[in-house]
Amino acid sequence: MSNQERKQQHIYIMLGVVLLGAALLFFVPPIAQPLAYHNFADSRSIIGIPNFMDVISNLLILFAGSYGLKLLLDPRDGVQRSHFESSIEAIPYITFFMGAVLTSFGSAYYHISPDNFSLAWDRLPITIMITSFLAAVISERIHQKTGLILLPLLVGVGIFSVWHWHQTELAGAGDLRLYLAVQFLPILLSLYMLFFLRSRYSRGDYFGWAILLYALAKAAEIFDHDIFTLLLQWVSGHTLKHVFVAIAVLILAEMLRCRIPVNKVQQAVSELDDY
Repeated sequence: MSNQERKQQHIYIMLGVVLLGAALLFFVPPIAQPLAYHNFADSRSIIGIPNFMDVISNLLILFAGSYGLKLLLDPRDGVQRSHFESSIEAIPYITFFMGAVLTSFGSAYYHISPDNFSLAWDRLPITIMITSFLAAVISERIHQKTGLILLPLLVGVGIFSVWHWHQTELAGAGDLRLYLAVQFLPILLSLYMLFFLRSRYSRGDYFGWAILLYALAKAAEIFDHDIFTLLLQWVSGHTLKHVFVAIAVLILAEMLRCRIPVNKVQQAVSELDDY
């Protein structure tokens, strides 16, 4: 079986997973937002800011997202010229880092006054990050144009998932199903591609580290109160969630700064062999 045939086989498998996930949405009953979600472990107010640690830790995400944008948009860094085969491949990453910057503001706004309304502004940019991440992986491991074409569609589905959840909450019958699918299906598909499809660039393992940190962030979110107790009420799980997300964003920024196209690596190896 040729490499192209294997790639097509993997694409069909992923399409099957997406269709299966879409079908399951119709069989799983609507999932409402538990109000207990807003009761975070660390509710301390410092210098007049409620839930201070969960609010202020978003500065780390803001820094990470801004750093990524600077690498891509500052012509002095030259990332677009030397670290992409085509400069348009930077678009999913620009979208991702913009999502990170917006997430820092949306999350800070939410944690100052946690409720379902402010939560929508927290979740909206998170979906932009997750869906643009998937588009970037598709662009580098399946086909450049496919990832770029899918980017606005994926981001649109992510935004719609938050809008749908928020509207159903307002109607008194909250439904998180689509939002949860957007949260986890892109990560599952990205992991599959990391294992079975080669990247056109070096440092592809950085994607795996970013996904691992995302998993740690979700675990810290779930065990918010337990971690707060374990760490003697110094730092809560939700604050650590923000730290893990910021590190994941920085890792992807560093990946772009350090990587080169694989064909350049192969060319360099060939030249050494000839020498």
